[in-house]
Amino acid sequence: MRRLRPAACVAIWATLLVAGCANGTATITGTLVGADGGCLYVRGPDVNGTDLYWLRHLPSNYVANAEGLGTPDGSPIRIGDSVTVSGALSWEPFERQCAGGHTLDATAIR
Repeated sequence: MRRLRPAACVAIWATLLVAGCANGTATITGTLVGADGGCLYVRGPDVNGTDLYWLRHLPSNYVANAEGLGTPDGSPIRIGDSVTVSGALSWEPFERQCAGGHTLDATAIR
């Protein structure tokens, strides 16, 4: 029985760690903003003002540039434009390049 206890503790700890880092999905409507030398964010409304969502990954055929985003059909989305972004929320504790309130792996942008 004593050998099972450490294994059980490790299993419980791993489950809690994975649950704490689990992804959820979200659709955010807000303003496209750029900062930190090329990182893109969406500043969306929050109960206490505004929340910042770092767009860590973009959908295929979207290209980040100094002005904002290039879309698959060639129309630009500029910094300051209103956008709706859907994707997976994730928690990246060791990512320092583009820190934000939330990390969003975008699957769709409108």
